[in-house]
Amino acid sequence: MFKKEIIILYYGLRDKRTKGIARLPVIVSIIYLLSPIDLIPDFIPFFGYLDDFIVVTLLLNLSIRLLPPAVREESLLKATKNQKKLQLIIFLVIILFISLLIGIFFLTRYILLSHP
Repeated sequence: MFKKEIIILYYGLRDKRTKGIARLPVIVSIIYLLSPIDLIPDFIPFFGYLDDFIVVTLLLNLSIRLLPPAVREESLLKATKNQKKLQLIIFLVIILFISLLIGIFFLTRYILLSHP
């Protein structure tokens, strides 16, 4: 469901009928994720990341609720329609990322083994 909410927000925030107040929680959530200042520091196991997850989820949920009803409905329809396409794109990005990591591994191994 979280992926679908992100897609709904993507379409909803791109709509011209969406007011700035609906964009604000998304901006705050991105700043909170990137900021080194947290409610619970990230070096505390489990709880450090749990607060990030809870705060960001609540802010994104608030942003969806602040979307105008017509925009929310249209965004939901677009998200449902394009869900298969998005899953394919995510799968291809993951495959590309894994391939890149494997290539970096073998390149690093080649460089380290060829220069004693």
